[in-house]
Amino acid sequence: MYDINYLAILVSAIVFFAIGALWYSDSLFGKSWRAAMSKTDEEFEKERQETNMGKSFGLMFLGSLIMAFVTAHLVDIMAVAYPTATKLKLGLVSGFWVWFGYIAAYVLTSVAFENRSWKYYFINTGYWLVGVLIMGTILTAWN
Repeated sequence: MYDINYLAILVSAIVFFAIGALWYSDSLFGKSWRAAMSKTDEEFEKERQETNMGKSFGLMFLGSLIMAFVTAHLVDIMAVAYPTATKLKLGLVSGFWVWFGYIAAYVLTSVAFENRSWKYYFINTGYWLVGVLIMGTILTAWN
């Protein structure tokens, strides 16, 4: 049985969530992301007012917790498969494969079928890459 650190899962999910808040802020990529979606600030504000943001953020955080839980298991499996790897390497490699195999591949559908730009793709997948790399690092640092 794997030794899962639930506090590390919670903290990595919180950090992942916080990275998203910063990533999509106007200080970093928020303006470029909105431009890549071909929406004005007014359109985003209208959507924001029509959306139950508590529910949206709650669901996103739940997804972050699930991803942290699954990544924690992957990190443990990688530690068995590569016993001489450093914790940092295990965290980064695990995070990368989660990103590449699932997130980067899945978000390609936004370019292929939703007529989104590559700029949109790279902004979104960039967030997920940074987030899961840090998540994997946190999870391995606490195990």
